[in-house]
Amino acid sequence: MHSLRRFYQKIVIALRSPRGRDAMMFMAFVFISAILWGVLSLNEEEQYDVRMPLKITHVPDSVTLIRTGPEALSVSLTAKGTQLLKMSFGNVPTVNIDFRAFRSNNALHLGPTDLKGLVRSAAGGAQVNVVSPDSLTLPYTSHAGFRVPVTPDYKVTAGPQAALVGRPRLSVDTVSVYTAGNVLPDNFHAVTTEPVRLTGLEETTTRKVKLIGPPASRVIPDSIDITFEVEPLIFKSRKVVIEPVNVPEGTKLITFPAQIDVFYMVPLSEYKSGEGHFRVVADYRTIRHSTSTNVKLQLKNVPPKYQNVYLSADSAEYIIERH
Repeated sequence: MHSLRRFYQKIVIALRSPRGRDAMMFMAFVFISAILWGVLSLNEEEQYDVRMPLKITHVPDSVTLIRTGPEALSVSLTAKGTQLLKMSFGNVPTVNIDFRAFRSNNALHLGPTDLKGLVRSAAGGAQVNVVSPDSLTLPYTSHAGFRVPVTPDYKVTAGPQAALVGRPRLSVDTVSVYTAGNVLPDNFHAVTTEPVRLTGLEETTTRKVKLIGPPASRVIPDSIDITFEVEPLIFKSRKVVIEPVNVPEGTKLITFPAQIDVFYMVPLSEYKSGEGHFRVVADYRTIRHSTSTNVKLQLKNVPPKYQNVYLSADSAEYIIERH
């Protein structure tokens, strides 16, 4: 504490000295010069590029814009430093388009002069050098729209230990389509999703996808969620009687064994459900010109929900009896 007091006294003595007073005076002039430089700089005009949000106001509830325009305009401004400083810190003004002022022939029409005037007004009178896009034509309709079903465009496969269950589930299966002429193309019957391509799914998966309508139209909503139900596969087996086929009249084909094990994998939700109808056949025609003592076995009528289906053996011994 005593050392701090002595240090403070030394500083006071130094500042009260002639050299200390000169240093204090110099620092005061530097501070005042910096303030004056800042004020002059902020009053100078500079060029600045900014993206200004775009909003269409006073749209009647009965009107639907078929094209909503860009979310923002790319603008090049010449403005004072104070204005540019505000924009630099995120206070970017919004360009408001009054629907009532620019509607004509079922569209909003704004030329280069209109857009520059709106940008200048939003930017507090700053000089507008460039606006991109430099004009807008936004069609609209008062028609209620057409209700159209959604058709998913997808190619999806599950992993080796999983299976897709049923068709994909859509968050919305019917949407509204608005067109400028209030007429749908003759060959247009459904809105499709953007292509969905997924492989090796191991669990239920949801994707948000865009919807594709006819040209010069607007789809509401413009995107939906599509869900692919995936379940793990469970191993099962069962015995199936071997069925001789294509046996001539008066002939009998007997296989050993008479039954064979069929192994397969089934989705978890189907594990306790009734067994599907398998057929295991021994075709007499395959042994007419064969010297083998075995007949080849074939699987028939395999339910599509079963995966990785195979037999415990691909052939069986046999004898032929003739009456």
